[in-house]
Amino acid sequence: MIQIGPLHIDVDRREVFVDGEPVRLGSRALDVLAVLIAADGKLVSKNDMLKQVWPNTIVEENNLQVHMSALRKILGESRGLIHTVPGRGYRLVQSGVSRTGGREDEPGDVSLVVAQCDNVPHNLPANYSPLIGRDKALDDVTLALGIASARHVTLVGSGGIGKTRLAVEIARGLLARFPDGVHLVSLASTADASSVLAAFAASIGVNSSNGPLTLARVSKELSERRMLFVLDNCEHVLGPAADLAETLLAVSPAVRILATSREPLRVLNENLYWVAPLEVPTEGDLSQDVLQCSAVELFLSRARAIDARFSSDERSIHLAGLVCRRLDGIPLAIELAAARAAILGIETLVGHLDDRFNMLTGGNRTALPRHQTLKATLDWSHGLLGDAERATLRRLGVFVSSFSMEAAIAIAGDDALRELDVVAAMSGLVEKSLVLIRLESGRASYRLLETMRVFAMQKLDDNGERHFVTLHHARYFLCLLEREAQNRMAPASAFSDGWYQRMRALLDDVRAALTWALSPKGDEDLGETLAVKTVFLLYELSLVDECCAWARRALDVVATTHHGSRSSRHLRVRMELQAALAAALAHVNGPNRDTLSIWSEILSSAIALGDHAFEARALWGMWNTSQSSGAARNALAFARRFALLASETGDADGAVLAHRLLGVASHYAGNQRQSRASLEQLLQHSDALTHHLPLGQSADQSIVGRATLARVLWLQGLREQALRLAEDAVIDACNQQQAVVKCYVLVEALIPLALLSNKRSRAAQAIALLHDVATRAGLTVSQACCRCFDEYLRSLEDVTPERLHAFRVALDQLEALEFGAPCAMLVGQYSLALGQSGQREEGIAAVMRALVQCDETGDHWYAGELTRIHGELLLMEQAGAPPSGMVMRDAETCLVAALEESMVQGCRSLQLRTATSLAKLWHIQGRSAEGAQLLQSACSKITEGLDWDDFKAARHWMEITSATGLYPVASNSNLADPSAAAG
Repeated sequence: MIQIGPLHIDVDRREVFVDGEPVRLGSRALDVLAVLIAADGKLVSKNDMLKQVWPNTIVEENNLQVHMSALRKILGESRGLIHTVPGRGYRLVQSGVSRTGGREDEPGDVSLVVAQCDNVPHNLPANYSPLIGRDKALDDVTLALGIASARHVTLVGSGGIGKTRLAVEIARGLLARFPDGVHLVSLASTADASSVLAAFAASIGVNSSNGPLTLARVSKELSERRMLFVLDNCEHVLGPAADLAETLLAVSPAVRILATSREPLRVLNENLYWVAPLEVPTEGDLSQDVLQCSAVELFLSRARAIDARFSSDERSIHLAGLVCRRLDGIPLAIELAAARAAILGIETLVGHLDDRFNMLTGGNRTALPRHQTLKATLDWSHGLLGDAERATLRRLGVFVSSFSMEAAIAIAGDDALRELDVVAAMSGLVEKSLVLIRLESGRASYRLLETMRVFAMQKLDDNGERHFVTLHHARYFLCLLEREAQNRMAPASAFSDGWYQRMRALLDDVRAALTWALSPKGDEDLGETLAVKTVFLLYELSLVDECCAWARRALDVVATTHHGSRSSRHLRVRMELQAALAAALAHVNGPNRDTLSIWSEILSSAIALGDHAFEARALWGMWNTSQSSGAARNALAFARRFALLASETGDADGAVLAHRLLGVASHYAGNQRQSRASLEQLLQHSDALTHHLPLGQSADQSIVGRATLARVLWLQGLREQALRLAEDAVIDACNQQQAVVKCYVLVEALIPLALLSNKRSRAAQAIALLHDVATRAGLTVSQACCRCFDEYLRSLEDVTPERLHAFRVALDQLEALEFGAPCAMLVGQYSLALGQSGQREEGIAAVMRALVQCDETGDHWYAGELTRIHGELLLMEQAGAPPSGMVMRDAETCLVAALEESMVQGCRSLQLRTATSLAKLWHIQGRSAEGAQLLQSACSKITEGLDWDDFKAARHWMEITSATGLYPVASNSNLADPSAAAG
């Protein structure tokens, strides 16, 4: 015979009894119960349950729920013995199961025990609503109380967290272990030692007429009994409650204490169990994930208990998740919110959460008064604090996120509240569960739950301290940012992952401080200085959208405050904010004319102020804008001005940085030899570089420098070395935290080189990485580049009208952003794809427009390849007819010009590709010997990468042109794609 709560079950005979009387239980419900018993406390998934109970039938899950409800109904007060694990299944709590006829186990034994639960004296309240989200807590505490060395467990947690409800369910599950009684001692209305003893006597039924109640009498009357006492709500009578607990434990080794309190009782051998909030969803969770969170499960359960028609559409589910998240997973707050949502609608509830203390009222009438409204619960906790704790708590409300002890002292301290007072108050607030603590790597951080923070801010207003505290808060974070800014003078390697994590952790409070400082109630000078530090930090963290927004907002405030003023301070603040705005705009709106105009104004201001550092910053910005837009000639001019300024001012670090500017500009301008020399100079000295310019240029210059050097090496024929260098740069960039740098090395090096090398799988992986990084960081320009590169890759195999239209749209989006740096390469492939699709004339027109653009801007690095593509397009068949003699002569002119351009630049890779195209043309014209000689010369210059498609194609055509007649002449279609001839 097996006993579960009030039920006695004979599994073999399939009979169920209550108080010796048989009860009717459906066959399927009995099968469900049998499966749970056989699982011996282990979890049974819903699928397994369905398979075992309905082995040959397909049934809906609601059938199982119907029978589970029938079982819980017959269990009555013990219904909690069947636990639902959300989204997973069910299990039978073993502490409530016994087998009659065996030995009686010790109270510490967690195996099945013999007990007559219905005969155990107790005063536990009836509760028919399931306890949600506390399965692990139930198991943990039940297990702890079964250990001989853990006779006293205190459930500790903030008000409304559900300590009492949890304690009652734990006690209900332990009825079978304590045959002499399980007693709930409510201390909520007690005030001193005598009232505590009186409450205890009333709970256990001690008759006061037999003499005065004392701890000694308690010890005598309860001697040698096996009992569990639940001391509930101890926080306001800690001393008397602690004395009672110690007395009860001394009565008998079989006595156990389960206490609930907002802080520890601090008695000998007390074991603390911190009751956590319920699980809440994160902001981006899908509906099914939101529903799996225990806080949302509680919210929906309580709302539907009031209104069974409560909406469960996707929007309502996500709003429920938002409510639970903002209420920090506190069960009391969630239950009050659910009641309001069921009556007013969840949209109305969400709209009034900022006024939560007036909204969240009307709790259960049978609940304690302090549990009938959210504010009453917090007022009760607040009333138990000392003056220093109250002052500290309300001032801590200004923190939006977690904070350190140093920050707490800086904000909460004043002439009356000294450092040690704040430390002691913080310790007390943590013990009272009003401030949460987190220890990581030996360091403590603290935070307030949002509800407690709102409460604290109300108290701050009530005491007239908001302006004082918010001013201290803003000043503290300004000092913190200024201190961290000193790291800008350290080498780039000093910007570790830990630095980025620390800075990101500060952002919410920095935003709050800046919002206040720039407001009419804020501080003018503080707001301007903090705005400059903040926008620089945001740019450093690649939060470019937000950097733009704050820079614009601060500039508007500065313009209003200093209307018509031309003071040096005003000019400098405006210049610094504009620098952040222009740098960020290049990644959001693109390097357009507006961005260049802002840099031009910054340059004028820097010269007027005699600020050489910011003059260099402005020249850097104008170089970067010109370079990114594809204006290589202008970029080279600004790079030279930057180098000249560094030389004139004796800026050694600026001279090193100038090597990068000159190297990049020279590469795009078509001078690969000069570019390589400059970039190698940069890399030779980059390790010692300490100058990062006035705007957070902490990017490792060796990483970005290697990205461009990889391009140069690829052009010079060192393809494998170039690809390795590009991949290493990407790996190093990914080991850092700057999304801007990751995107730069992908766009500048790895993706274009993988595409040019026909490494399609490698290109696809790099494009996917670019998409992920750029999307997460909101880098509009990088996202546009990603789309273009993706279309380039797709067009290598697909030249359908739909594909070409998508390619054209992507190019138009990039051109609208005026990001011209990669356009020559992209348009070259687009033109070639047009020709391969039968649109030769459109392809020729596109490539000729690109060549004109290159001549206008001085962007010559790809001009030779564009000219070769022009020649290939001319040789393509048109309407089934081979090209005429005149067209072939024009094509030859293009190919010869392309060959000369590649030779002048020293671009062996492009020289080999062009030589192959020209040799094929000459072969058709009967000039095979000249073609063979040309290819022999081009191939002899290749020292690595013999597995290139281009190299194999060249060797193949060299064999053909060297032995005319031995190999068939390839069709004209192969002329469009040199790699197509590779065997």
